[in-house]
Amino acid sequence: MVKFSADFEFLFYNLDQIAYTFTKPGVFGIVNENMAEFCGCSTADLEGSNLESIIEIGRAAEIKDLQKNLFINGQPEKSRLEIELLEEIRTVEIETIPHVNEQGKVDFLLCLADDITKKLEQDKQLYRNKRRYRSIFNQAPLAFVVSDQQTRIIDWNQKAEEIFGWQKNEVIGQNYNLIIPENLYGELTDFMESVLDGADSYHINRNLTKSGQEIYCEWNSAVIRDRDNNIIEIISIANDITGKLAAERKIENQEEELKYSELRTQFFANISHELKTPLNLIFSSLQLFSFHLKSGNPAAKTDKFYSYLASIKNNGYRLLRLVNNLIDITKIDVDSFKLHLANFDIVKLSRSVAHLVRDYMQQKQRNFRFETEVEAKIIACDPFNIERVILNLLSNAVKFSDQGDEILFKVKEEKNWIVLTFRDTGMGIRNENKEIIFEQFRQVDQSFHKKREGSGIGLALAKSIIEMHAGKIEVESIFGIYTKFSVYLPKVKLDQPKSGQKSYSPDNLLNKIELEFSDIYNL
Repeated sequence: MVKFSADFEFLFYNLDQIAYTFTKPGVFGIVNENMAEFCGCSTADLEGSNLESIIEIGRAAEIKDLQKNLFINGQPEKSRLEIELLEEIRTVEIETIPHVNEQGKVDFLLCLADDITKKLEQDKQLYRNKRRYRSIFNQAPLAFVVSDQQTRIIDWNQKAEEIFGWQKNEVIGQNYNLIIPENLYGELTDFMESVLDGADSYHINRNLTKSGQEIYCEWNSAVIRDRDNNIIEIISIANDITGKLAAERKIENQEEELKYSELRTQFFANISHELKTPLNLIFSSLQLFSFHLKSGNPAAKTDKFYSYLASIKNNGYRLLRLVNNLIDITKIDVDSFKLHLANFDIVKLSRSVAHLVRDYMQQKQRNFRFETEVEAKIIACDPFNIERVILNLLSNAVKFSDQGDEILFKVKEEKNWIVLTFRDTGMGIRNENKEIIFEQFRQVDQSFHKKREGSGIGLALAKSIIEMHAGKIEVESIFGIYTKFSVYLPKVKLDQPKSGQKSYSPDNLLNKIELEFSDIYNL
């Protein structure tokens, strides 16, 4: 019987690793709690038991043969073992240390083990993610240029080769000046310094191709840092907009309004396509980040990682919302925006939206109430676009109010109208600005624009949608006290509802709330 010293047992039971001993080949001596937890039993169950009690007999026999040699030669050994335990394949790295007594004989084997199953899976996932990243990098429809702090190029993708004409092996180690006209070298230095300082990373620049041709590119740059906030590299994404700018100039010179409208529609269609392409990359990256988080990688569980993840998602929604609004406001301008009217309960729709935004309002610390003087009212409307108007007006109420302010969404009847009102006790609107807030691309809150961002399209779009319903939208406000928007919809029904119309369902409403509220930060 092997007797372990008190000092040995103290150190043994306080090890962070999985630790266990064998007093004979295949016979357990003392084991620590980590070993018991690994095996799914107690230390008492293991101590004195045979190896066959936890692993299958054939594998146990192989290990016992190895241990017999260790008891004889007394040489330490490191090994990696793959075993089936608790109906799961586990991989462990084991260091076996024979203990030699005063008589020069091995009286027990000390085994220190690390379960590396998760680490191996994480390594595999990291490898797969790197391959996905490289695939996205090389197949992206935008040019990716990666540089160091000294503006030396360290990587670039196939689209960059296509746009600028240089092959990757020709530019690695070269300075960014390679693709910049000489008279813009100073601007490049200033821009890179501003990017490193965290300033706005977007700009349009004249660039040079290998053949000497000047082109115009849209650039977005981002600094990649490690966990210690040290700069690793700068990733710049470029889009050749030479043709697009030429189309813009052509649009500006058109004499006939009809031709101008057609070209402008095409122009916005092109913009929407090119904006949605990086959107797909953003959301693909989101899926990878989310999968990486779920895989249990400890390096992923940092506040900065979660912050980046939230920022990517929020900006993706902002970009998508902007594209959708641009497309629809353009369609309205050229009379190609169509409503899909149906007889629908406007009260039910309003109540559904109010119910689902309530949690969001609480998160933003707004005192939100929904009231209705009408239990049900069927009217002819496009429920998808009415829902969009409601969300836009509620998001404006949050955007232009502060924590603790009240927001009231109310439904009532007035003669031939169903009226939806949205009242907030926020900053209010000055009298001289009440008309221009409904104009396209107009914003009156210039002093707060950094805090309360927006494209200036939402209210113009809402007004157009309501007017296409033969309704109207009005605003009343006292600056610094309150603002109230009133949406009037006529109480009419379709005599013969169209068949084959897409039926309305609030199932996707939460995603739409995230989309419509995406340009609201910590308000």
